Amino acid sequence: MRYDITSRGYLARARERLAENTPQALFYAAFELRCGIEARMEEYLEVWEHVAQKKKTGWQIAVLGRNVEKAFSSHAKVVRWAVQDRATKKATIIFYYTPVTSQLQKAGEKLGNHLHSMKHYRSEDDKYWNDLRTDLLKTASLLEGANTGTLLGPPLMRRGTSKVDMRLEVPPGVDLKEMMKPMLKPTSVNVTYHESLPKEIEAEAIIPVHAIRRPRGERWCCFQPSESCQFHCGLHGVLTDE
Repeated sequence: MRYDITSRGYLARARERLAENTPQALFYAAFELRCGIEARMEEYLEVWEHVAQKKKTGWQIAVLGRNVEKAFSSHAKVVRWAVQDRATKKATIIFYYTPVTSQLQKAGEKLGNHLHSMKHYRSEDDKYWNDLRTDLLKTASLLEGANTGTLLGPPLMRRGTSKVDMRLEVPPGVDLKEMMKPMLKPTSVNVTYHESLPKEIEAEAIIPVHAIRRPRGERWCCFQPSESCQFHCGLHGVLTDE
């Protein structure tokens, strides 16, 4: 059986353990969530050449968080990258970068308290178990948010040019050229920065299968990303901070 070591793989197993709703399963869920948080930050760092190799891995969440902060100036905000038809201004394809927030990082560090032997016995009706499960569910929700975007880090301007470097997660079996066709037509780019994801994600957004916040009745454009690619484009549009 393949053991998925992507952040989404760890998250999926954590959800399975939480669904078992047994005391022992909660500890396994805590482990999977902790690994999922580490993995997501490593996934952001791994694909960028300007990040030193020694800073791309590690088990200390605080250290990984600092490395992400140094790598990306806009690391803490959700980035919405919308390619628009230049004539109609209608978005034709949208990408999101969703950060591992400081709240999620703190929750991940707290999980370390549950990855050691217990100091004393707790009965099954002890309040501890319900509190732990509640914390784990909140952490899983935060990690799901960090895995909603398919941009592996905020797009970065090339110094001295109007070019932008992007790293994208690509679905298996999907032709990258077909996915990028909207960007080859006369287009403009609208880049906005947000504190959180919108309550309803647009039908034009490229998001993974777990992200379900779509308007009812809209068509989905979703996949389970399994690899990444490098993409360069010219920037013609606006950048706003919301």
